[in-house]
Amino acid sequence: MSKALAWIRKSKGDDDDVGLEDQRELVQGFAKDAADEVEVLDLWIHTGFSTMTRDNSAGLLDQNDRIQICVSDLEAGEYSHLVVWDDRRICRDEHFSVIQYQYLTKHC
Repeated sequence: MSKALAWIRKSKGDDDDVGLEDQRELVQGFAKDAADEVEVLDLWIHTGFSTMTRDNSAGLLDQNDRIQICVSDLEAGEYSHLVVWDDRRICRDEHFSVIQYQYLTKHC
């Protein structure tokens, strides 16, 4: 059985912006087409940066418990698919490499 993680995040704006509505609808739709089971990580409005490039202040990607759980699950091979609007929705700095590595080492 396949399982997809639908990763939804916007960096600016409001929670009811069209961009988030589109992501919620389309990313989850793509995930449902790709896998038997879908789990959604909806971060709403959340920065795309980590402590790799920003001061160690609250709210960064690598300090978000939900993200860390999902990254651990990617590492463990829990998901057969990672579905996202585009790679900038995952992350905007070098922390993207960490997430990418956790997923790709299980699927390539």
